[in-house]
Order: sequence, then C-alpha cells, then structure tokens
Amino acid sequence: MSTLLRWTGLDKLISFYRYFAFNGPRVTTASGVVLLLGVAAIRLYWLAGGFPLPAYPAYLAGYFALLAAAAVLASVGMVAGRRPGLVWVGWMVGSLVSAASLAMYLASRTGGLPGLPQLVGWWDYPLGTFAMALAALFVGVHVTVLTGMNVAYPHRRQWHD
Repeated sequence: MSTLLRWTGLDKLISFYRYFAFNGPRVTTASGVVLLLGVAAIRLYWLAGGFPLPAYPAYLAGYFALLAAAAVLASVGMVAGRRPGLVWVGWMVGSLVSAASLAMYLASRTGGLPGLPQLVGWWDYPLGTFAMALAALFVGVHVTVLTGMNVAYPHRRQWHD
C-alpha cells in the first residue's frame, strides 16, 4: 500500500496526520457511533415504509435489515471498550457497513439495481444523499483513527478523556 501511495504522490498529501493528534477517545468513539446509528436509522426508516418508491424487491429489504443490524452491532462493539479486540472489530465492521452503503448507493444511481431502474440518475434524493454523507464521514473518522490522528483505543496509548 505504501508503494502505491508513494507512486501516486498521495503519501505527501496525507502525511499531515503526523503533526496532529487529538486526545479525545470518547468524543471520537461517540462521533463514530452517532454516524453509524444515523446510517442504521435511515435504513430502518426505509424498511418501515419510508422508501420513496411504493414497491421494491425483497433483496433490498433484506439488505436494509442486514445493514441496519450490522451498524447497530458495530456501534455496540465500539462502545464495549473493555475488550480491545471487540472495539477494533466494531470499527472495522462499521467501515464495512459504510463501504457497503456507499457502494450500493453509487451502484443504484449509476448502473441501477435489478427491479429498480427508476433509481438510475436520481442523485437529488435528500435522505439518500444524507445517508451517503454519514457513511463517508464514518469512513473518514475511521481513517483518522487508523492513522493515529484521533484516538479511539485509549488503552493502547494510556490516553483517557
């Protein structure tokens, strides 16, 4: 990965994280949890009948339910800070949930989904855009945790709020 970053020049662009470190593990974890629960809440709202289309395929309902459940479980894992491995798994599952959310949103708007051709090109749906923003923000917060800019694992560095 570092070779790819060096070839593209992105290593110099993202090297700023070495000069900053925020000692706020509870704030970092709380922001991650809020972002993930926001993604889950939007999916549950769509599952409960708030989806803008009158009918949608069954696989989409399963996707919404699975994504919401995984986001809630990841949030629980992130706040169960007594076991370091569980916290790490929570953040990773949260990133997977966010990446899946972003991928499905982009796929539905660009190439379309089976049984939902009306979603192609529908970029101006506010709730969908908000869900995409929450997922992207979670991935961004997780990147700052992975680079060490934000602390979410205080037990590793003996940092505490």
